[in-house]
Amino acid sequence: MRTTNNQLFAPALGVRDWLLLLALVTGLPLTVFSVVSVLEHIRGQMEKADGQLRRYVLAAAADLDAKLSFKSAMLQALVATQNTLRVNVHLLYDQAKGVESVLPDVQALSLVNREGEQVFNTLEPYGTPLPRTGDMESVLRTIRDDRPTVSGLFTGTIINQPVTALGVPLRISRSPRYVLRMITPVEEYTRLLGAQHLPEGWASTLFDASGVVLARTRSPELYVGLPVPSVLFDVRDSNRVVEAVNQEGVKVRFAVAPVKDWGWHVVVHVPVTTLYASMHVYLLRLVAIGVFCVICGFAGAWLLSRRFAAEVDLAARSCLLPEPGGPQAGRPTLVRELRQVGDELAAAREREEVALRDGLTGLAGRALFLRHARRLLASCRHDPEVRLAVLFIDLDGFKEVNDRCGHAEGDEVLRRTARVLEDVVRASDVLGRMGGDEFVLCLALRAETACDVVRGVAARVVSGVSQIGFGVGCSVGISLGPPGMPPAPEEEGADAPATSPASSAPSALGGDGEDDDAPADLQALLDQADKAMYAAKQAGKNSYHLLDMSVCE
Repeated sequence: MRTTNNQLFAPALGVRDWLLLLALVTGLPLTVFSVVSVLEHIRGQMEKADGQLRRYVLAAAADLDAKLSFKSAMLQALVATQNTLRVNVHLLYDQAKGVESVLPDVQALSLVNREGEQVFNTLEPYGTPLPRTGDMESVLRTIRDDRPTVSGLFTGTIINQPVTALGVPLRISRSPRYVLRMITPVEEYTRLLGAQHLPEGWASTLFDASGVVLARTRSPELYVGLPVPSVLFDVRDSNRVVEAVNQEGVKVRFAVAPVKDWGWHVVVHVPVTTLYASMHVYLLRLVAIGVFCVICGFAGAWLLSRRFAAEVDLAARSCLLPEPGGPQAGRPTLVRELRQVGDELAAAREREEVALRDGLTGLAGRALFLRHARRLLASCRHDPEVRLAVLFIDLDGFKEVNDRCGHAEGDEVLRRTARVLEDVVRASDVLGRMGGDEFVLCLALRAETACDVVRGVAARVVSGVSQIGFGVGCSVGISLGPPGMPPAPEEEGADAPATSPASSAPSALGGDGEDDDAPADLQALLDQADKAMYAAKQAGKNSYHLLDMSVCE
């Protein structure tokens, strides 16, 4: 009972369900692989973008360092022309004017003492009184450190514009007393950053040691002089790419690099949306192709599952014996293994057919006749336009032929009788030899012409057998079932009586009337035809007889 319950509640899937499940299981790893591949591609693109950020920011820092180092070298060359004990200010002014004329990006050169007073400025004629410098902090730092330095952003006191200054110390008696400075407008640094030719949407920013923006490639007029975001300033000395929000409130990825030892830093940044936008079309195309492939894969699996289920159904149906009169061979299945099974079953069915056929006449034996007759009966059920007719045929004078001529001649009579019957029946009719000289014919006929047709068939059988010779004839008994062949009471329920008049009488098939292969209504028709055959013999032999004439009214 436990096994029965397990089988009852065990989930059952059809062939198509199993194939679709197989497609899902096999397609899932590929789908996961595709998703992981896309994510890895995105990560690879981000690493590539980060590498570009580092290259651009290092290139910009190197260019700025080269520019500042070149200017520092020129200033130091000017300082080297002076006497270490006394400065020739007028000569230095003339030399500074000459340097200014050959450097278009330089606004002016000035000489400032340690009190912040400008000794000269090349923007004004020599000897003109000048205001104090606007950047005292970098002047003092240059004198204190005794090395070239750059200032932060400050406003020039003569032109009243934002500028930066590169200064070198000028020593008197080995002690720094003055600072020779080269004044450069911030626009020149913006131009220098722009010369990097960054990709579309990318930008770079230059800020000083205090975090104030000196130059910017995008909207410099809005951001020069403002402090950079604290997160950018905090990671200015780290060698990594960071993601943060810039002054515009836009999420960006950026890389920072120092301008060597000058205290300035360059940052190259790109909005995250711009970074993803460059991959957007590619990713959309990749996702669209992936979705299309998945849909095509599952659609193909669904179609193949339907086809395979049809092939399995075809193979299953081919395992059954063909219907009487139906097609004996259909389209072979396209599945090799199923075709092999079908071929083996067909061969086994053919061997079974041969084994169940009468070896003498080639007609169906008793078991095979009942199998085909049962199927013919099933096809007639519940069709009011069809009636089933049974003809029971017994040879007259056959025993005398055996006694007079021998069994060889008797066998020849049986073979000729079989040929006569085969000529009379249709492909859809069921014909068999029950043993000895008894034959049975089962026909499905149209209800309105059944009586006339069955009489005509019986007459042709009687006429054909009588022409065999040897003095042989036949008696034919006819029985007709009702239209639609409703099931007998024994077949309608388990509470029906176990025996019936038909089954309790001697069976037309031999034995005691208990035949598991013949349904009760078919057995009844066979018994009626048997009785009608005996009535034909009693009426003079070599004739046919319908026992119950009322079935034709």
